[in-house]
Amino acid sequence: MSAPASNTLEIKPVAASLFMLGACSMFAFNSIFVKLAADTGLHPFQIAFFRNFFALLIILPMVIATSGTAILRPNKPGMLAFRGLLNGSSMMCWFYAVPLMAITDLTAIGFTGPIWATLLAAIFLGEKMKLRRWTAILVGILGALIVVRPGFQEVNSAVYLVLFSSATWGATLIVIRRLTSVEHINTILVYQALAMTVIAFVPMLFVWQVPTWEGWAWMLGLGVLAMGAHSLHVRAFSMQEVSALQPLDFARFPISAVGAFLLLGEFLSPWTALGAFVVFAAGMYISHREAQIHRRERAAAIAAADTEADIVAAIAAEPTDIRPATFAQTTPIIAGSVPGRRKHVYPRPGAGGLWGPNPNYLYATAKGQAAPGLKPRRKRRWGAPK
Repeated sequence: MSAPASNTLEIKPVAASLFMLGACSMFAFNSIFVKLAADTGLHPFQIAFFRNFFALLIILPMVIATSGTAILRPNKPGMLAFRGLLNGSSMMCWFYAVPLMAITDLTAIGFTGPIWATLLAAIFLGEKMKLRRWTAILVGILGALIVVRPGFQEVNSAVYLVLFSSATWGATLIVIRRLTSVEHINTILVYQALAMTVIAFVPMLFVWQVPTWEGWAWMLGLGVLAMGAHSLHVRAFSMQEVSALQPLDFARFPISAVGAFLLLGEFLSPWTALGAFVVFAAGMYISHREAQIHRRERAAAIAAADTEADIVAAIAAEPTDIRPATFAQTTPIIAGSVPGRRKHVYPRPGAGGLWGPNPNYLYATAKGQAAPGLKPRRKRRWGAPK
């Protein structure tokens, strides 16, 4: 059985930001490469199959070389299969819509994914939502309407495919929140590529045609982009809080606009730019509010904890949109068995890093004890030098 990653957690905001920007660039060019491959006469279903097939051929040897074959034995195969079905459905609809729409319109509507995730969690999981998040959802819908502009221009039928793709991606995000706490990241990456390859295989058989050399090149490039984007994405989220990195995700839009202009000759509409900003801002606010709520719940659980094991359980219960998937290393860190300096593992109390204040500090102060291994911070008068 695979285990969650066990490498030592280090908070590296600069490196995480660079990894996130690299992932955004690769995700942005993914749709552009799909359109370029479709221009050679290939059907989107065939492009989807070979994109994931080439990604699987690249990922599988790398994962086995670094983590061994044990990584291929999942803890939750059913959950992985369900996640693959959702992700595969989202991908097939998205790829089918790419040749039919402008790249910037696709990207703008695609930002509705977090909004769909919040809405679906409220409907099917019974998560409570207050006025602020309902307002953010309505603002996000307004942003999508600004992009589509029904009544002012003819609505492209592919818009409905993109909305369905975004909705299924939102459902995928809900599954990922739970999946990354029980599966190793490499296991998720391998089975994601495998599931989407299998899902695209049967539809591809009905539209098969022999690709040109140019078509092969674009599809191979798609596989490299897919592998690179997901790898950089995972590295970024293992170094910094997701809510802290989410603003950088908007970089996909200008990168897509520039790439579409240079490679496809597409011009950015001001309405599309405005709608994209509104949709993204709404989704970012929703994620920020969810992170705040979960932090308060975590602080309350830690304050009520009787043992350090209870602190571990409180942190483990968090959704992974506000903590990294590499949770297995938390126990030895809290137990104080990490050698060397501590500052690269946890930030100072109140520094607000990836995990917030040190759990040892929270536990000790909540119980009225001296914080183990931490010096008390001296009070400083207003205007006094640091």
